[in-house]
Amino acid sequence: MTKFKMKRFLALAISAIMMFSLCGCDKKKDEKEEKSSDAAVAEQQEFDQWLWDSFEESVTSDTITLHYTLAHPEDFGVNAPEVTYGDADLSEEALAEDKTETEDTLKEMDAFDYDLLTEDQQFTYDILYDYVETSLEFYDYVYLYEPFAYTSGLHANLPITLSEYTFYDKEDVEDYLKLLELAPDYFQVYLDFEEVKSEKGLFMNDNCADEVIRQCEEFIADPEKNLLIETFNDHIGEVEGLSEQEIEDFKEANYNAVMDYIIPTYENVIEVFEGLKGTGENDLGLCHLENGKEYYAYLIKDKVGTDRTPEEIIALLDEQISIIMNEYTSAAMGNMDAYLMYYEDYTSFYQDTDPKETIEYFEECFDEKFPEIPDIDFTVTPVHESLENSVSPAFYMTPPMDDYENNSIYINEGSDASNALWSTYAHEGVPGHMYQFVYFLANDPEPIRTVLNFNGYAEGWATYVENMAFEYYDGYSDPIYATFEEINGKLNLLVSARIEIGVNYEGWTLEDTEDYLTENGFNAEVAAEIMDYVIAEPANYQMYCTGWLEFEELRAKAEDELGDKFDEVEFHRVLLDAGPCQFYLLEEKVDAYIKENK
Repeated sequence: MTKFKMKRFLALAISAIMMFSLCGCDKKKDEKEEKSSDAAVAEQQEFDQWLWDSFEESVTSDTITLHYTLAHPEDFGVNAPEVTYGDADLSEEALAEDKTETEDTLKEMDAFDYDLLTEDQQFTYDILYDYVETSLEFYDYVYLYEPFAYTSGLHANLPITLSEYTFYDKEDVEDYLKLLELAPDYFQVYLDFEEVKSEKGLFMNDNCADEVIRQCEEFIADPEKNLLIETFNDHIGEVEGLSEQEIEDFKEANYNAVMDYIIPTYENVIEVFEGLKGTGENDLGLCHLENGKEYYAYLIKDKVGTDRTPEEIIALLDEQISIIMNEYTSAAMGNMDAYLMYYEDYTSFYQDTDPKETIEYFEECFDEKFPEIPDIDFTVTPVHESLENSVSPAFYMTPPMDDYENNSIYINEGSDASNALWSTYAHEGVPGHMYQFVYFLANDPEPIRTVLNFNGYAEGWATYVENMAFEYYDGYSDPIYATFEEINGKLNLLVSARIEIGVNYEGWTLEDTEDYLTENGFNAEVAAEIMDYVIAEPANYQMYCTGWLEFEELRAKAEDELGDKFDEVEFHRVLLDAGPCQFYLLEEKVDAYIKENK
């Protein structure tokens, strides 16, 4: 499905050329240049208007997208639509219409004269054109799409999305309550889609279905203390202008909506999935399905934003695993006693730190590596206990483009990794997601770019910078432990990504995965757990791992070609100024930076 909606209108290339009365000047060349200049201005203005219309069409397509993109849409002249989750329709007719709209978007873009656009407009054009063109490939694999993937799926994300729905005013509260009421119908569309997938033999395997069921059961296990009741009660008193009676009325309305709509919605998911279990015909990776191998290749392109083929990524991962393994061996041989102690229990060497203080510490440390960003406020909050077994060790909630000064990071205190989050604070905070996102918004990007998803850039960046965090950690009794921790983290990611592509593209079985782990000196007992995850979330590890390696290769290229002229801050500025995009377009920016500074 397209990730944003484009307003269908003709992008007319008719420009109103101003005719100047050039007294005493009959030079045809000057007249031609004047007309050419006027044509360029007209084309640029029309393209800007097209981009804005596209942005407005996208953000007003559903209430949640609008709310999470613009805190105050009225300041931008954007009218909020009737409360909706959007046109959730996965029927063949709706998908065909959606595909036609996407093709029409490309035709509209083709109508513009690319050469008349400014350099910045051309960069936006390139990003958007490739983004829309890639989205067209989805329609070849519709029924391989999984809306209930057990970490990125609808059931896993809606509770977080709704619990973080900021109440800027009374109308936001009313919109939120309406969203609760609409949830059953919204979910039903995707549950009907699962029924169709089941009829085609494409329903998920039983392990994945059991995990979805477990997560739903856990979320509604204690209805009276549900996340959406407790967070609402915490936030409603902060809304300005509400009387005490209104606050109590809203609390009651929310309680009733959770009980009447949200709990039954999740009960329905459980019932449907229980009924569909056993109808899936594939317990292995995507490549064991018809067109599954091609779909995985599409996912890599879509989720990572790379033009590397799966074969090229396999070669890259194998090479990097070999390099990091050699680094690990060298570090261990250099201090075997420390290595054996670390291997026995790495967490015993980790001294936990206050997350907010740590992120503020990073703000000071990383000044020498990254350009400045505006002063921002941020909170670090534990996730609700009902989500502890479903969400990652930590996550960052992206703010609206007009409220980027206020940021939220969540820590999962129930996670197995919650006692060793030093690098995670860098990943989620500074100079990771929060830093990168604030930098991007503070530079006043073209609005349409704020609604495009480039997870490979975002997660690749955060992984790239988190590896730098150990340089500043002095909590270990011996610095060698920080080295082991950094290398171990890289290896875990690389090996997981290699298994992911092995399972989904090369067809690895559980035995193949166990053999791979054993042959490379890893614990084969985790093979089944890793396989369950990479089958449920294909290409997810590639966003982090291949994204990180793309940044590393861009840096290596700049360092090699510039030598002593390489400036770390300025290099990072190039990456950040470009903003989230495809890596092959980002490389063009790096190439220009290299050329200018040689």
